[in-house]
Amino acid sequence: MTSLQRRPCDIYKVARQCGVKLFDGHLHSPTSRKPYECYCKPTVREIGREYGEDHLRLVFMLMTGTPTNARELYSDMLKAVSSILVQHPSLVKSPTLVGDFNTIDLGSLRQKARAMNCGIPTSHVLRVLIGVKFFQPVQGDLLDMIGDAA
Repeated sequence: MTSLQRRPCDIYKVARQCGVKLFDGHLHSPTSRKPYECYCKPTVREIGREYGEDHLRLVFMLMTGTPTNARELYSDMLKAVSSILVQHPSLVKSPTLVGDFNTIDLGSLRQKARAMNCGIPTSHVLRVLIGVKFFQPVQGDLLDMIGDAA
């Protein structure tokens, strides 16, 4: 990405609009983390500058739809959610997007992705796992094809 593609983005304004509190990473304590707290300002800034404030706002809103999911404002999860929206713009137009997202347990998904230890970034694994939630018929067809070939 070149500097010409960067967009102005006030991450503090967007976070405030979504009820998210931004903190410096060195203040992070996994044991005292509360919902709506985010300790990865560089990732938030990167997403906002690359895709704009509206995109960042949607990422925050999707991730904070439930108090449980609002605890998952980690860099890898933010990157995965952002990437899903960028790669599948039709999702943004879905009238059920927020409700569908609220049914996903992001914490459980993140634990599974980390436990898989695939040798690729956790954000990539999360992107696939979240994508499977939204595109299950495609995944089912794929699994059927694999079963037929075996």
